[in-house]
Amino acid sequence: MMKKLALLAALILLAGLCFAQDAEDETTAQVKRDFFNIEITVGVPIHWTNSPSPHTKFVGDFGKDKIVTANTALGAALLFNFSEKIGLTLDTDFFFGTELGGQSPTSSNANSLFGFNGFLGPVFYLYNGSYLRVPLAVGAHLYYWSSDQWAPGLNTDGGWIQNKDLQIGPGVSLGIQFHFDRNIYILSRTNVALTLFRSHHTQVVYDTAAGYEFDEKETERTTSWHVKPSLGVGIKF
Repeated sequence: MMKKLALLAALILLAGLCFAQDAEDETTAQVKRDFFNIEITVGVPIHWTNSPSPHTKFVGDFGKDKIVTANTALGAALLFNFSEKIGLTLDTDFFFGTELGGQSPTSSNANSLFGFNGFLGPVFYLYNGSYLRVPLAVGAHLYYWSSDQWAPGLNTDGGWIQNKDLQIGPGVSLGIQFHFDRNIYILSRTNVALTLFRSHHTQVVYDTAAGYEFDEKETERTTSWHVKPSLGVGIKF
């Protein structure tokens, strides 16, 4: 009887050790799979800029400044998970816009817009479960856009107005991740940023025969904000 009990105890102990080893291997594999994620997103960024108008260097209509841009943006994020509670994220997106019309120099018009957003900072998981994660990121935000506009009303030949803008400030990102399996999940998040530093550049070129060109740059502190809600899918590596 004692031999049977000893044998049964040995089998239970062996099974426990094997189960513990399997659980440890599974945890290790899960940590390896979770260390690096790529996230592809579609978002709608909204930017608002309102600095002193007119500016100290800009004159006329070129000195007015109140900008709102909203467009569909395609983004990609790199997510590094150092532990179950903290990681690092690099979140980027690009957005474009264009409008063309008219046939002659005096009636045609053209507008184009290119923009870029970047966010870099640590990620803190407010909740980290098997099927649900709530990441909160706090870091630095960069916003850049460039626009080209053809203005037929500048003179009889028309002219080009080009604006470039760079804005930097703190940002915060809050998201939700729904995990279907170990490798793929869907996500929803919102990035919010506040601009503290701004550098913008306006260039106007018309009457090329006379060689006229207006070119001014200015750096300032400004009051601006940026909001970008987005949806996407994440893939674990």
